Amino acid sequence: MYRILFGLYLLRVPFLLNAQPTLTEGAALLFKNTKSNIAIAEKNKLFIDVRFRLSGDRKQFVAEGDDNKEFPFDAQVLPTDLNKDNQEEIFIIYGNSYTSGNAGSSVLVFIKNAAGKFIQHLGFPGTVPDAINGSSKNYPDLIIGGPGMEFPIWKWNGTTYVFFRKIKDSEYGAIKKTGIEEASKQYTSSIK
Repeated sequence: MYRILFGLYLLRVPFLLNAQPTLTEGAALLFKNTKSNIAIAEKNKLFIDVRFRLSGDRKQFVAEGDDNKEFPFDAQVLPTDLNKDNQEEIFIIYGNSYTSGNAGSSVLVFIKNAAGKFIQHLGFPGTVPDAINGSSKNYPDLIIGGPGMEFPIWKWNGTTYVFFRKIKDSEYGAIKKTGIEEASKQYTSSIK
């Protein structure tokens, strides 16, 4: 009897080993209408890492701490390859005044480390970043706007993005830059 049961179990093992993960409901909503090369398991993990919850109607997200789900928001996923290493960086722009104050949105970017694991960077209120043409240790400097008349510049130090300096509105107009939305469109149009 045990041999028969064990034999039936072994017949199922190859099926289980070949099973592909499926997108969780939250990851499916987060990556809805987003073209990306990252694996399903990575998308699921990113959804866990952003710590969003589904809104009451399950069409938007709410932040931790919004227990009554009163302040739903949308999220925009912008895949890029800023350093041209064939590894995606995933920008997530999300929020509202509840999550992000006067900026109205917040900025996250997930970048793979040397071990191939996505690590979260930034994570504060701001608008969709602009990438300054050129690079700091393979990644461009980022300008992340928000309320006020100055624009913070964030520089890659080899491990993470750190605050570098602020520029005035007049200097912002003179800098050669590419919006992350445009960089994402260019990148995703190259995905087969």
